[in-house]
Amino acid sequence: MTFGKILKIAYDDTIFNKNTGNFAYLFHRITGIGLVVYLLMHTYVLSSAISGKESFTKRMGMVQNPLFAILEVALVAGVFFHMLNGVRVSICDFFGLTRAHKLFFWIELALFVIIMVIAVVLQWPKMQPGYYSTM
Repeated sequence: MTFGKILKIAYDDTIFNKNTGNFAYLFHRITGIGLVVYLLMHTYVLSSAISGKESFTKRMGMVQNPLFAILEVALVAGVFFHMLNGVRVSICDFFGLTRAHKLFFWIELALFVIIMVIAVVLQWPKMQPGYYSTM
């Protein structure tokens, strides 16, 4: 079974059964795949250090722009949603609180919003076009 087929099944289930559990399930899978893609890209950029300082500097220069500052915020979103949802699932499963999973989901979402506001505030200067020309 391919990733696309798995995501299609999860998406169809979420559309058919609109509830917080299916929403969290779908986005947990999407963020997990996104984190794997990020790790592959991260390894690609860092692997240039083996080729020398010039190669590493050149490859790092490719990711020093406002677009990648926005993508860093998306990375923070993926990491924290995936982490908080994993903690929620663990708490519900290990402590027998599955009936309260909706409450934990909304607590997770509130924490996620707070974290994202902080992430955007901290990244905002790097999203400005002139930021990288002064370096």
